Amino acid sequence: MTFGWSWHIEWQSAYEFHGHQIDQVLEDVTTEFQRVMVAKLTRFGKSLIIDGKVQSTVTDEYIYHEALVHPLLLSLENPKEVLILGGGEGATLREVLKHNSVSKAVMVDIDQAVIDFAKKHLVEWHSGAFDNPRAKIVIDDALHYIQNAQEKYDAIVLDLTDPIMGNSSYKLYTKEFYEKLNKILNKDGGVVTQATSPSFSLDTFSGIYNTMKSVFRNVSASITYVPSFDGLWGFVYASNNKISLNELNAKAIDSLIAQRINGKLRFYDGETHTMLFSLPKNIRDRLSSETRISTESNPVTVPA
Repeated sequence: MTFGWSWHIEWQSAYEFHGHQIDQVLEDVTTEFQRVMVAKLTRFGKSLIIDGKVQSTVTDEYIYHEALVHPLLLSLENPKEVLILGGGEGATLREVLKHNSVSKAVMVDIDQAVIDFAKKHLVEWHSGAFDNPRAKIVIDDALHYIQNAQEKYDAIVLDLTDPIMGNSSYKLYTKEFYEKLNKILNKDGGVVTQATSPSFSLDTFSGIYNTMKSVFRNVSASITYVPSFDGLWGFVYASNNKISLNELNAKAIDSLIAQRINGKLRFYDGETHTMLFSLPKNIRDRLSSETRISTESNPVTVPA
């Protein structure tokens, strides 16, 4: 079905939006949990859109996924078992499996429809990762899965939809949830979460950062520009070990990539690592002055 000059309008707040021209809608369904669309955007090509928000596009998804996965995993000594919550496109799983130390990657997503969409439309994202023998796909609510988890993990990657009040994800950005994650994390393990946009929701980004600081001993934040998101995107990494991500220099990162990663990286290397963790003063000031802690009774959420 071709829509010509139809538009996808994505609201960043009650008074601001970003518009993407749509060339074609490949599929658009409302599942039990969310509205899921795969569309071809004029500028960014094939794109996954969930609940009105662009999740990733074929043009620049690698920026987000490499920034999410590799800084954390390279900061850990020998991550073998990794848990991914969300990430239905399969791209996060793809990046995790590039690490030769990983023997098992469990991916938990709430919606089978997103997995089905990925297998049908998003081959460029998952690149066959769903069929990798080291991968295990579980269809479950992330909170339910964590509450019932018996095994521990070396790394936990939170590739979740934004915390919108009333959706399936806002409870996954709270102190209570991070405390649950801490209980199933191995001693020298680490956690990373996507942390929304410092461009459009700096309050949310700083709130997530401060909430993680209330649970974990060592917390770092990074930002990068993602063109299809029309702004900066933030990530927060946490662990209880002594290594801080912003202490790893470019030379150390390049050496770790050469030793531990199989496959090509298009975005992340030592120089990029330095850029990611070089936060501008206004954002550093906001993180250091933040006092709010997100809880289930008073969660941080995005404005739209």
